[in-house]
Amino acid sequence: MKKALLVALCFVLVSFALVNGTFALPNLDEVFQAVTELLNGFGMPEEGGTTINVEIISDDKVQRLFPGGAVSRVSQVQNLGTGAVYFRLVYAVQYDEESWPHLDIDFTAGNEFTEHNWQDIKVGGTPYKMKVFTYNSELAAKASSPGVRISISMDTAVTSEQLARYRSDFLQIQALAIDPTPFTEKGFATAEAALDKALPLDKLNPF
Repeated sequence: MKKALLVALCFVLVSFALVNGTFALPNLDEVFQAVTELLNGFGMPEEGGTTINVEIISDDKVQRLFPGGAVSRVSQVQNLGTGAVYFRLVYAVQYDEESWPHLDIDFTAGNEFTEHNWQDIKVGGTPYKMKVFTYNSELAAKASSPGVRISISMDTAVTSEQLARYRSDFLQIQALAIDPTPFTEKGFATAEAALDKALPLDKLNPF
């Protein structure tokens, strides 16, 4: 199942294609969500406008994360819409103060992406750490982006009690895409500048 929410934000069409990839504990699974109240009342795009539709494509193999073990996932963004997009790929990892030092979380991404620092957010009242990757150019219609790999290893010091505190959606992944045309017409020279205007990092929490 896949759901996408198209919304109008100021002078730009913004598409939140909400595709959550989850390292479930103990199993790796994908969870798909639509956050219909995320932008509270912005209208739908006018008929005939650019269709913005992106999807996350990830490894589909089932993995298990346990003390002393490791998992990894490569995710790409595929543009299924009718025009080019700018996008951000957003990761959220559940934060537990006791066990966080025993997790080794690494990302591998090419020069096509800008990696931003961890941010503290909450998802349903639960603390998470959020990591954002900004794609530095347009992603053409029907094209797929290079992959971003997340690798997580868990130290043997993690206890059963600490494991029990983790939600089933321990890791969530979302892609957020915008139509670049209104931004380039208004002089925003880079994808990051446009995305900073439409999806500012200091206010971002799409989960």
